[in-house]
Amino acid sequence: MSSTAIIMRSKDEMPHAVTALDRLATQRWTDWTLYNVDSGSRDGTLEVVRKANPDRLTEIAPSAYVPGKVLNEMIARTHEPLIVFLNADAIPLDDRWLERLLRPLQEGTADATMSKQHARPDAHFIVDYDYRRAYDPKNIKEENEDFFSAVACAFRREWWERIKFPESGYAEDLAWAKTCRETGARLKLVLDSEVEHSHNYTLKSLYTKKYRHGQTYHRMYGRQPHVVAQTVACLREIVRDGLYACFRMKPWTIPYNLAYRIVIHVALHKGLRQAANASRISSS
Repeated sequence: MSSTAIIMRSKDEMPHAVTALDRLATQRWTDWTLYNVDSGSRDGTLEVVRKANPDRLTEIAPSAYVPGKVLNEMIARTHEPLIVFLNADAIPLDDRWLERLLRPLQEGTADATMSKQHARPDAHFIVDYDYRRAYDPKNIKEENEDFFSAVACAFRREWWERIKFPESGYAEDLAWAKTCRETGARLKLVLDSEVEHSHNYTLKSLYTKKYRHGQTYHRMYGRQPHVVAQTVACLREIVRDGLYACFRMKPWTIPYNLAYRIVIHVALHKGLRQAANASRISSS
């Protein structure tokens, strides 16, 4: 019996799924079993996954994909004591990615770990900058201690048995990490376990993603919409982004950077406001 279950989610992940599966097959840590779930791929991903793992592939309709629910159902299909998530578009950067990700769990120095993510070479300038900031240990500790990404992570099964992933809303990994930490779990960013992963979202898709995050932040932290505070935060980040673009001698990126940052803050504010209004209505 293997000690590690690797759960890989996919939907239209070509060509990254091919590379991710190839890199997974070369890992030095070989005591693992792969479980795939695909939610309606139509770009060839399903065929690639089926060829690589025909016996432990679960297919679901796109409409059935609710992140937390799917994660819970997939974990319930496994029996291994260590659980690893690796999205089909997250590419391990070397053959020791898995070994390094699992080491703190095996040594007893952490209960859940996550890999450091690097933006892809074709990532927009501002996307690359956000990834650099997000995975800087100082920022995780000081600005967002509950930061946790299910793109490439590992944890002990016992923590999932105690605390399931929330099955409504989005940012299920953040919500799960927050609850685990409050219950005593030790979460760790493993800097030498690295994957390549990023998305150049359209501004419309970015708005949808951050709107949903705003709703989740209200449920998690009780955050309330405050237009002045959101505006100040947005302006502060716009100035920071502009200075960074000039420092890197890429001032031509500033117009898109500006639009990108404004979309994020408008979406977060509206998501918070919608969630707060819904909460007031339900409690009245």
